[in-house]
Formats: sequence, C-alpha cells, structure tokens
Amino acid sequence: MATDVQALFVELQTQLQRENYQKAIDTCNKIRAKAPNDTDAIRVKAQCLLRTGKFDKALEIAQNVKGLELERAYCHYKLKQVEKALEVLSDMAEPKSKSALHLEAQAHYRLNNFNAAIRIYEALLSNAHASDDTVELKTNLIAAYVAAGRGAELQARGLETEDSYEIAFNKSLVALQAGDVVAAGDQLRHADQLCRDSLKAEGYSSAEIEQEAAVIRVQEAYVAQITGGEDRALETFRQVAKSSADTGLVAVAQNNIATIQRSKDLFDSLKRLRSVTNDTLREKCSSAQHQVILANTALVLALMHKYDEARDAVDALAQLFPDSAYLPPLQLHLALAEEDPSALPSLVETLKGSKTSSGLLALAHLHCRLGHPGKAADALRLIPEIQHTPGTVATLVALYDAALDAKSSAAIVDAAVNHSSSAVLLEGDGIAKLRQGQYAEAAAAFARLLDLSDVEPERRVRCLAYCVVALSYVDPSGASTRAATLPAIQSSNLSVEDLVRRAPRPRAPAVVTALAPKEKAKKKENRERVLRKRAKRKAQFIASLKAKPDYNPLIGLVNPDPERWIPRKQRSRRGRKNRGKFVGAQGSGMGAQKDALKLDAAARAAAKKAAPAVEKGVLVTDGPSMNRKARKRR
Repeated sequence: MATDVQALFVELQTQLQRENYQKAIDTCNKIRAKAPNDTDAIRVKAQCLLRTGKFDKALEIAQNVKGLELERAYCHYKLKQVEKALEVLSDMAEPKSKSALHLEAQAHYRLNNFNAAIRIYEALLSNAHASDDTVELKTNLIAAYVAAGRGAELQARGLETEDSYEIAFNKSLVALQAGDVVAAGDQLRHADQLCRDSLKAEGYSSAEIEQEAAVIRVQEAYVAQITGGEDRALETFRQVAKSSADTGLVAVAQNNIATIQRSKDLFDSLKRLRSVTNDTLREKCSSAQHQVILANTALVLALMHKYDEARDAVDALAQLFPDSAYLPPLQLHLALAEEDPSALPSLVETLKGSKTSSGLLALAHLHCRLGHPGKAADALRLIPEIQHTPGTVATLVALYDAALDAKSSAAIVDAAVNHSSSAVLLEGDGIAKLRQGQYAEAAAAFARLLDLSDVEPERRVRCLAYCVVALSYVDPSGASTRAATLPAIQSSNLSVEDLVRRAPRPRAPAVVTALAPKEKAKKKENRERVLRKRAKRKAQFIASLKAKPDYNPLIGLVNPDPERWIPRKQRSRRGRKNRGKFVGAQGSGMGAQKDALKLDAAARAAAKKAAPAVEKGVLVTDGPSMNRKARKRR
C-alpha cells in the first residue's frame, strides 16, 4: 500500500510540473482514499483548488485542517470576505511569512486602509534582499501611496523602475499628485515603450499588446485632457470605450467622456455613465472611481432636470459612501432646485455634524442663502486647511461685517496676521482697522508692512499713503515725517469741492437676506392683489366705453374673442384662408353644382343685393385713424 501511495505522489509531482491541476486534484483524492490523514495530499489539493478558482471548496478543506491558515485567509479574500481574511491573518503566529504579509497588505488596500498597507509594504521592502524580485512589491507600494493621496512623498525617493512598465505607470501617478505634469507624461511614454518591448519579447500578438497598453493610452489621454488637449483626449477615450478592453478601463473612459462633454450632450453622457454596470463598479473600479461615476451620474441627471432620478442616484451614493466628499455639493444642488421652502433648513440639520471640507462649505452656502452670514462664517472656520489664507480671511471678514459682528471680524484678521506676516494680510488688516476708526492699530499694521523687505514697489507706496492717513489722526508729526518720503506727484487744477463731489459714496455693508416662508406667502398675496387691481381697471375701462355717446351695444366689449390679443400665428384659427374652397381641376370645369355656384361671382352679387339689410356695429373712437396709425408706429 505504501508503494501505491509513493507511485501516486510521483504521478502527482509530474502533474504539478505540467500545471495540470485538475488531474492533480484527482490524484490527491486517490491518495486520500488510501491515506486519509496525509497532510501533504490535503495541502496540495487545497493549493490546486485555489489554482483552479474553486475557492469555496478550498475553504472547506482549509477550515477543517490545521496549518492552512494562509490558504483560508486567501479564500476569504477571493470570496470578497476581506474582514474575515484580516481576522485569520491577525490570529497567525509571529513572525508571519512574506506571503501572509503581502496578503494582509492587499486586504488593507481593498478596505481603503491605505496607510496600514503602506506600513506593511515599507517593512517588506526594507527587509528584502538584494537578490529578491521587488517589482511587484514596489508596484503595490506606489499604488498604496497614490491611493492614500501621499504620492508626492515618493517624488524625491527615486524608486528604480527596474524595466517594469507597471512601476513606470505608477510613477506617472506620483508625478501627477506632485503637480509635475511634464514628468507624468515622460513616465507614461516610458511605460508605453517598456510595455510594448517586454510583451513583444514574450511573444504576445499585436492585438494583445494593444489591449494591455490601453490603460497607458487612457492615462495619456487624461494628461492631455488636463493640459487643454480635450479633442485628442476625447478621441482616445471613445476608441477605448468601443474596444474590448477591461470593463474597469472602459468605465473610466466613459466617465471621462462625460466630463469633457459637460452639458453639451447630456443624453449621450447619461447613456455612457449608465452603461457601467454595478458589477463593474464593485469588482473592477476603485472606491474613488466608484464614487466619481455615481456622482457624475447624479450631476448629469440634475442638469437634465430629472430631479427625482438624481435624488435616487444621490441616495445610492450616500448608502455606499456616506462620507463621500461629493455628497454635500450634490445634496445642496438638489435642495436649491426644489421649490419647497423647508428643503434648505432640513439640509442644514443634515449637514450640521459634517466634518468634511465639502460638507462645511455646503453648510456655509446654506446659511448664506438663509440670511445667516454669521453662522456661515462659523462653518468656514471649522475647515482647518483653508484658515489664515488671504481669500478665507477676506471672506470671513465680509461675512462677519454683514452680520454686524465687528469683534469677530477683528479677531479673524489678528489671528491671520499673527499666523503669517504676509504683505497681503497686513495691508488688509490695516485697511480694515482704518475703516473702523482704529487709527493707531492701522498705523502699526502699515508700519509693520513697510518694515518688510520683499514688498512690491506699488504696494509699498500705497501702504505708505495709508500709513500717513492713519497717523494724521493720532500722530501728526509722524504723519508729516512719513509723508515726506512719498514720491512727488503732479499738481492738479481740480478744486477740493470737485474732488469731494467726485469721491465715491461709502456703501453700507450688504446683509445677505433670504425670503422667509411668511414673506413668500406675502409675495404671493401681492400677486393676487395685483390681479384684482388689474380686473378692476378692466371693468372701469369697459364702463367708460359704455358711457360714451357713440357706444354701440352690438360690439362685444364684455366677452371679446379670447384670442384677440394672441399673435395671429399662435391662434387656433391660424390656418390659411379659403382652405376648403373648391376651385375645380385645372381646365376641367367638372366640379359639383354647389361648388360651381361658389365660383359664379355674378350670381353671388345678385343674391347679396336681394338679401335684407342687416345692421352692423361700428366702433367710433375719439381720434382719427391717422392718429391710431401713428400711435402704432411709435
């Protein structure tokens, strides 16, 4: 019996060398029939099941046999049970094998835990020997950095490409995140050349090479798109969308076509975005790509005024990605499109606890629309990455001024100046304090700016003049000293009175207001009152016409033709006159007797003369007809 088992193992080894895994599974079954507890046969069978993609059957074996934890974790990973895979890997004894660490990093990447994946890949790379093949490791490491938004950190590390087009392609993404578009284009061209050379050397056909290089072409088209070459990018995207490339790549191409078309061809964009199936989004696209495609679908529907379908798309995005940065702007757009006055306040309650930048920006926008500039400024102050910048400081000051909160406005400016003594902020601080009558503080701000060395000449002269104005209120002698350094100007013949008259009038701070529900109802009542006044004036006008001595009751003044004020081409009787008149066939004269009588003008004139006279109404006006024509011309 032992001899039979040994012979089966020899046969099994031959089948594994030939990669005939199905026959190897049958041989393992034969071995287990003779030796049920043979661990080698069990392990080899599990490995062969993994090779043939039968992960559920491999999982049944791995769960019942000790020592197959790695195989069990891999089965969970392939069956999209990533959390269970991480649980199995975390229970494995230390030190873990390289395969286990690779799988753990991939599981973290799949769950969007990119920083955890980076830590594992960095540890594997630092412990790798010089003779180890690190191409796949470097490829995955760069992909994790890019997915985490930390690609710029790798720009200065100079990882070797090692003649791998995958590494070169990922390095182009690093260059894009670092803002180096030129380097990204160079890396893509290098990746394309490496891809074609390496695959051609391995014996791939031209069609297979083109299909493999399609991802590089799409990325090159994206670089062209962001650098102004939209026509060339659109042509490439359409070619890839029509090809038999990977469905995930086709989804990216379809999305990019929709972004280039913008609002030009919304029906085509919607068709392209809806052609991406849910299976493709889940299995072939990254979470970032999944979010973008769902968000663009909702945006296209909103631009087409299909608000109900757009809300369904936004709800689908919120269900899958509740923390998506695209969610608050879309919700804001749909809320503004609604006529329901309660839509904006309800969205404010939804976004109150938001921590994302997009959510807080949307919340600030809502407060502005609802007439709460102070609350809008408070929402903007919760976004740390934009604080103390000139644009943010100016916006916050304007909002607090609109809310008549001078104390908060001054605090914003002081905090910005203490954080960064830039010339722009110091000038804004001085101007704001000068307007508020804080002349000593304004003079100090301008003096601090003038002490800087890197101030533009034009700004220096302007701020010196402001400083003289501020000092004139608190230190006239200091103002004279500063004024002496101002450049000479040409004298003007204008008098002081003319200058005062031409000076712009100060404007009161604009307060952002919005119509409350009561005001909207009042506005609606105003519309009804206008209609009542209009009807009353119409009745008075008709009464005045009836009171005239030349009034003829046969003229319909009370119930005129409802279409008399509509343009003739828009009336229901706008058809050609005498459309039903019979004229007979040309040259035949074969019409019916009734129709022939219509053609007899003499007979009709005689009948008209014999008919009794009918009194007709005639409208007499105050002025001659020439005056009416003149009024029409005017």
